[in-house]
Amino acid sequence: MFWLVLGAIILLYCLIVRIRLGRVRFSAVPVAGGLGMIVLGGLILLFPQWLPVWILQLAAVIGLIIFCGVELVVYTGSLAGRARALQKQPVQCTVVLGSGLKKGNQMTSTLIERLSLAEKLYQGEMVVLSGGQTRHETAVEADVMAQWLLKSGIIPADRLLLERKSVNTRQNLLNALRLFGDELKPAEQVRIITSDFHCWRTTRLSAACGLSGAAVCGSRTMALIAPMYHLREVLAIIYGAFRRKGEGEKDDAEN
Repeated sequence: MFWLVLGAIILLYCLIVRIRLGRVRFSAVPVAGGLGMIVLGGLILLFPQWLPVWILQLAAVIGLIIFCGVELVVYTGSLAGRARALQKQPVQCTVVLGSGLKKGNQMTSTLIERLSLAEKLYQGEMVVLSGGQTRHETAVEADVMAQWLLKSGIIPADRLLLERKSVNTRQNLLNALRLFGDELKPAEQVRIITSDFHCWRTTRLSAACGLSGAAVCGSRTMALIAPMYHLREVLAIIYGAFRRKGEGEKDDAEN
């Protein structure tokens, strides 16, 4: 019964997101997970003594425990990132990480939240807008970000620097370093803006890229969509952990 209820809750959540926000990237994953839980619950009710069903249930329990453990890490990083976002300390440079465009060339709520935080924290420093163009997009993300910021006039055009080639978090950070070179040292004078759910992984990647000590600040994610992004982040961390075991420390996880 537990799996039936949990699966139904997940599917109901996905339906509400679809009704309120339309099609959301990655939504197929929780839908598939919810359906899988309902199927598992049905098998348990129909074949309670069947060994393969017990094995499936054990695997599901282990997976759920792992998920909860990683989510605790993500949530802790989220709280820390939001706390840093309240500290308006002077820096030499702010790097705003891209998060992808919807419909090929439109801002997402996640990206607007990051840029709004950059405006809130701005104190005259250079602001790097980092985001390229994927094969699914018709515009360069950094260009779209700049257009949105310039409409408000809070950050002038001569304080913006566009990094237009990156398509994932590691490239965001490495390309920003190449643009600024030694000006991004010491790292304590750098602010990195991303979403709250992305703060733990961004902190880890920034340290690996030579920006250990940078202030990673997290914008608050819309409550309705936050569970979807937290799920995506947990799976990205788990995937990255398995891949590093096979390929060393390389990590090119997307934003």
